[in-house]
Amino acid sequence: MPFELKAVFAKEENLKLSHRVKLGLKERAKQGKYKASVPPYGYKMNPHTNQLEVDERTAPYVKEIFHLYLYQGWGMFKITNDFMSRGIPTPRAVAGAINAGAKWHQNTIKGILNNPAYTGSLVHNREETTKFLSDSELYKIRKKVDLEKQIIIKNTHPPLITEDDFRAVQELMKKKGAHRSNGKESLFAHIAKCADCGSGMHFKPDRRKGAYVCGGYVKFTTVHCSSHIIEESILLQTVKDDLRGLIKDSLKLEKLYGIAEKKVSSVSSNFEKEIKQTERQLKEVNKRFDNILTLHTEGHITIEQFKAQNERIAQQQKELAVKKAELQSALSTRKDTAEELQFFKKEVERFANLDIDDEQVLKQVLQRLINKIEVYEEGKIKIHYNLSPSLSS
Repeated sequence: MPFELKAVFAKEENLKLSHRVKLGLKERAKQGKYKASVPPYGYKMNPHTNQLEVDERTAPYVKEIFHLYLYQGWGMFKITNDFMSRGIPTPRAVAGAINAGAKWHQNTIKGILNNPAYTGSLVHNREETTKFLSDSELYKIRKKVDLEKQIIIKNTHPPLITEDDFRAVQELMKKKGAHRSNGKESLFAHIAKCADCGSGMHFKPDRRKGAYVCGGYVKFTTVHCSSHIIEESILLQTVKDDLRGLIKDSLKLEKLYGIAEKKVSSVSSNFEKEIKQTERQLKEVNKRFDNILTLHTEGHITIEQFKAQNERIAQQQKELAVKKAELQSALSTRKDTAEELQFFKKEVERFANLDIDDEQVLKQVLQRLINKIEVYEEGKIKIHYNLSPSLSS
């Protein structure tokens, strides 16, 4: 059956079931069925019941993370370094994600410590995605859902930690966070780096009305590095000034792009590999659709069973089709170097001329334009755009 026909069939079925979607989600939650495609680190999903079961290979690491943080006083940075030195597989590696690496990140540890699934509870609707239109560009913003609107079902699967320990960890994280910031991730998080030691720059809201300080200096003082302190407002203004200068200096921009052009073939090769893998996945999903359709028409499964399976398969078909289209679009853009230059110029002009009040949107724009910013002493910075190795300011 052609994919287009399958998509139409799936769409018709989904329209018939649209008024039951919310009730279905709640009912599956009450039954303890896990609806996400990838189970939390430390668990595996039973394909027959859709319920979480303990993964004996990785569950001990989850317990260790909670124990080290709560009872040993270890910070997330220390835990990540310890896990990397021991070669413990990351969640992305266990899930078989594309480009999964061996490097543990503090955000990964934080995500585990924040996840109530480890108490044996399923929590659905923890976050929602809203869209923000700015200068004809659409940006997605993820926000936490109020507790009363979340679906919390207890005792749906074996716990890895107690609820008391989980609550204690949340309180400890809250106390530690109170000494650092207001809980929001700073504009240049994961972008600003110390030029001398390579550490990430830590945002300190109480320093000079908000400033970045070398992470190595924060952790190990002058034994490791100096402060490299720079105010966020100054850093942001410096980046804006550099971008404004960039769009006025066509020679500089062309030189920047010329360096990036050399990367096009290698990046294109990666896109082509991902497209082939996505096509294989889509073929497998289409085959599963054919199988359940045959089982239904021959009377081996009920209409309810067919609808439940079809809903899941239709969603997978949609996600893979969108992913393939995005990869093909990205590949086409990479191969057309003139279009890529125009796109980058447009992004630069939008950022340089647009006064964005929403910090989450501003952060997304920065991440699209900039790979990293190296901060030197005395406020000098070197900007590594997503098209080039570096430009100094």
